[in-house]
Amino acid sequence: MKKIQNKILSVIAKASKSAADKACGAISFWGCYQPKEPAMLREKAKK
Repeated sequence: MKKIQNKILSVIAKASKSAADKACGAISFWGCYQPKEPAMLREKAKK
């Protein structure tokens, strides 16, 4: 059961990260309001 749960959670995490990477710096993603991203986060994303 733990292996299945870990697999599902890792797939969800990868999908979330992918969506966040695509939305990075965008004004709107999926039609939702997105405030400007702090510079500190952009610097972390480059590493």
